[in-house]
Amino acid sequence: MCRLFLTTVLLLGFSAASRAQQAVPPAHLADALCSCMGSIDPQSDDRSFDLAVRHCLSTAMMTHSGEVIELMRRYPSQDRQLYLLGLLLGGALDRSCPDYPLIRERLLPRFSSEKRASPSI
Repeated sequence: MCRLFLTTVLLLGFSAASRAQQAVPPAHLADALCSCMGSIDPQSDDRSFDLAVRHCLSTAMMTHSGEVIELMRRYPSQDRQLYLLGLLLGGALDRSCPDYPLIRERLLPRFSSEKRASPSI
């Protein structure tokens, strides 16, 4: 569930990154994520594509966990720190990762349909 949330925030975060207090994401984390996303086969089936994106997110977050923790410590007043992280990474990837727009465009329609299909509480 957390991975789905982080994936959604990451994909949608590019448009709102400027509102994230002009924060800068950890460079190594964004670089690792971009590098991994560049290795994803855009022609793969949906399931394989989703798993590859989740693998990239999980691996980058685990490998650079110190940077993630430091970023969360830097903004202790933020209620939704994972949301802030998604905004920052989404913005950084949108600006500097040539493969990110392809990944985002492929995933966005499925996330939009999942939101509509989920029941209202």
